[in-house]
Amino acid sequence: MAPTDSPALRQRIDEFVRYRQEFLSGDEKGEAQVFLDRLFRAFGHPGVAEAGATLEHRLKKKDDKGTSFADLLWPGRCLIEMKKSGTDLLQHYRQAFDYWVRAVPDRPRYVILCNFDEFWIYDFNVQLDEPMDRVPLGKMAQKWDALAFLLPHEQKPSFGNDLVEVTREAAAQVTSVFRTLRERSIDRAQAQRFVLQSVMAMFAQNIGLLPGHVFSQAVEDSIEGASSYDLIFGLFREMNTRGTTPAGRFAGTRYFNGGLFADISGFDLERDELIRLHKACQTDWSAVRPEIFGTLFETSMDLGERHAYGAHFTSQADIALVVGPTIVDPWRAKIDSASTIADLERLLGELTNFEVLDPACGSGNFLYVAYREVRRLEREIHQRIAERRRSGPVEQGMISFIPTANFHGIDNNEFAVEIAKVTMMLAKKLSSDELHDNQQVLPLENLDSSIVAADALFTKWPKVDVIVGNPPYMGRRRMSEELGPEYCQRLADRYPNVRGVSDFVTYWFPLAHDHLGEGGRAGFVATNSIRDNQSRIASLDYVVDHGGHIFDAVSSKPWSGDAVVHVSVVNWSKGTDVKPKVLWLNNGELRLTTDYISSSLSSEVDARKAQPLDCNRRPVTCFQGQTPGISSGYLIDRARRREIIRREPESAQFIHPFLGGRELLHDVAIDRWVVDVPETDVIQLETLHPRLFEHLKGRVLPERQRLLEKEQEKNRKGALGNPKFRPESQHRLFMNRWWQLWRRRSEMIESISNIPRYLATSRHMTENRSAVFAFVDSRIHPGDAMTVFSLDDEFSFGVLSSSVHAAWLRARCSHIKSDPRYTSTTVWDSFPWPQSASGQQARDVAEAGAEILRIREELLDRGVSLAKQYNTLTVPGKNKIRDLHNRLDEAVMSAYGFTQSDDLVAQLLALNLDLMDSASARKGPGGSSYGIAKLTDFCILPPIG
Repeated sequence: MAPTDSPALRQRIDEFVRYRQEFLSGDEKGEAQVFLDRLFRAFGHPGVAEAGATLEHRLKKKDDKGTSFADLLWPGRCLIEMKKSGTDLLQHYRQAFDYWVRAVPDRPRYVILCNFDEFWIYDFNVQLDEPMDRVPLGKMAQKWDALAFLLPHEQKPSFGNDLVEVTREAAAQVTSVFRTLRERSIDRAQAQRFVLQSVMAMFAQNIGLLPGHVFSQAVEDSIEGASSYDLIFGLFREMNTRGTTPAGRFAGTRYFNGGLFADISGFDLERDELIRLHKACQTDWSAVRPEIFGTLFETSMDLGERHAYGAHFTSQADIALVVGPTIVDPWRAKIDSASTIADLERLLGELTNFEVLDPACGSGNFLYVAYREVRRLEREIHQRIAERRRSGPVEQGMISFIPTANFHGIDNNEFAVEIAKVTMMLAKKLSSDELHDNQQVLPLENLDSSIVAADALFTKWPKVDVIVGNPPYMGRRRMSEELGPEYCQRLADRYPNVRGVSDFVTYWFPLAHDHLGEGGRAGFVATNSIRDNQSRIASLDYVVDHGGHIFDAVSSKPWSGDAVVHVSVVNWSKGTDVKPKVLWLNNGELRLTTDYISSSLSSEVDARKAQPLDCNRRPVTCFQGQTPGISSGYLIDRARRREIIRREPESAQFIHPFLGGRELLHDVAIDRWVVDVPETDVIQLETLHPRLFEHLKGRVLPERQRLLEKEQEKNRKGALGNPKFRPESQHRLFMNRWWQLWRRRSEMIESISNIPRYLATSRHMTENRSAVFAFVDSRIHPGDAMTVFSLDDEFSFGVLSSSVHAAWLRARCSHIKSDPRYTSTTVWDSFPWPQSASGQQARDVAEAGAEILRIREELLDRGVSLAKQYNTLTVPGKNKIRDLHNRLDEAVMSAYGFTQSDDLVAQLLALNLDLMDSASARKGPGGSSYGIAKLTDFCILPPIG
């Protein structure tokens, strides 16, 4: 929506433009601040400072040695970097990007490069190399909406150079051509090849590799009645003919080669297909981004052209989080340290032989970005040489010696591999145009031996210097279904050390690390499960334990490629340590330099060194709640419960109130029941409780039988041709007790039945709210979304509810997306309890815990859920619960004897290791170790009636 004072806005902008033209010469050092202050006034602010922006904002350099200064930083809104009048802004986008990356916290959305006469506006979350818009000073009054985010009340800008949108449109258009070909039964591979050849031709005519608009003209003439077989495929044949076409319709067409045109299987196109192809020709293909086009096109092949608009891809900014640390930064350090022309020339030779691999390359996005960055590094070396020779700027005649064949890719999708080859071919031409060199583009390099269709987990990798990429994610439980049992068995035989619940992505880490040479680097974008438990053991533990050094990592962030996936970005070196190390926290928006990054992507301490403690495990105190398995059969509502009990009162002993983790936090009353039958003999169940048996037989048995049949079919397929196949048997064995819960947790039920209440928390937390512990009446059965402790005293409640335990939980827990999850094997088993607390210190903890329980009980009685109570802790202002938790924390810290100045996790780890090494008696969980009994009866009660 346009601002209400648009005429006034345009008038202020006109005055700003006149002021710059009349009073400013464009000197960066002396006039940038005046220019920026006037700019902010033009957009309705009293000035820069009044808007909340900072001039000469300090930013730490990458190595933390020294300070950089951004000309203006407006937190959350924009960063502006000024250059003197006449400066070619293209040469400075990398500096602007580096400033933007380091401008944390409150990293701004937009970045402006300005030379007093032109504004280049970037949104690096969308596109990196090209600005979203270029606004000349003289056009500001007409194009102010591209800078609408500068207004006092921020508005969404309207950009004229959104290449992502252009690329989505292009992908949708060519997908429509592909689909019409498939609808009339053109072979899939043939249709894919034709569309890809057409894409290359449209790119080629827009970037000057074909004479004029020869492809578009061939399509237009075919629409008018000429033979598309003769014209379009005739052009393709000329593109695959050595030399230059000397005469005729396609005169001047040069030899393309590259493998793409080696197979030209012609056919006549129908009129509708030609019209769609002609529409695609209207796109300015020079503006289409090759590094994302392939992904958008590939992912829309089966789902239709509309899918191209919604398909996700790894953004160039996310790719830069890998390519920057693994390739750009080390080469820049070498260039900066080169003191002579001879040193620089030696670096040119090394760069020519520098090789990169993406072992899961898809459509080539990572390889494209890596190649263009290496070409820029080459250009920078040439510029340094020219400066030392005092020969002025690099001349237009610079020749590049960086071959695209040095950039290797492997992928099991044959069509994606063909797209990747085209992407790299275009990278060569676009780099040549950007850098104004004499790169020989045609004939295209044949990349058939560099980018190959194969399974990277069963294929020999080429020898390279750096490995980068975004290997596929797939949870262990989906692997059998998606990949098939036979393939999973092959994986197990080939990689016996990757087991348990590891994600599919973990296979790439040890493979990449072993393949690196000494001093080599690797960087992967992977699901953030690699930080946790079995996935971490198979991936990052392996890297660290075999001479790897993680030096730059994003602990967890939402993936640009899929809104429901959280990823970790990990860059590591082999053998040679890299310092300083950078760990990105808070969704990648908080930068922390550190001496060490652990395999759990934490900088504080390596908490994985902690050991399970016998006093926590014997007797067993921590449990996971019950897993019904077939919820519709076991979980019933009030009406169904009453009906069963009315018809068979004896069944009441098997129907219990049921509480899940979400209900614990968000509800104030229980309204679900679980049918939990301990009987082990079906005859007894049917004889003694026929109505309950009837319910279970009708609601549970059919589903159990379906799951058994599915298991049997999977085993049958897996055994075909594989004598080593190990069949699954869980559903077959479970049929002996099909009427019971899938995971009844008998040991837990027995343990909590011995106390009037038990302690529980939801297994799943959020980034902003840690675990909330509560007492629950033992007549209530907990669901598997709960972690349960057979403890009933306020001392235990106080310790577990403290910031001390919360710190250990964060360091040792697993994650779903970016949310922590309480796991007994990593968090509870290793958590050290206070060992030397006095009786009074223990009572202080218990009494502080009791006070928290009292205030919570009052609020629950008034209908305020635990989630609502604890969500208020994020709101400023006096808060009784916050005050009581602060009191609790002080009491718990005193009981441990910990200091505020030292890291909590480090102190807990030291205590854990001390307990492992000590032969003295150890105190475990429960107030009884400290002579503390329960002080209150507060707990969540079962429903009445």
